[in-house]
Amino acid sequence: MAAYMGQRIIDGVYSYDYVILKRPDLKEGIDAYLISEDRQDLITQ
Repeated sequence: MAAYMGQRIIDGVYSYDYVILKRPDLKEGIDAYLISEDRQDLITQ
């Protein structure tokens, strides 16, 4: 699920902040996915 949501963030469907607000349990996995895809620029605090 984290990889899927990470891809949706990359595609611009959802914002990082929105996803983390709704699913804080996926934060670690989403962060890892975005870093692996070289898109750490999308990680906001």
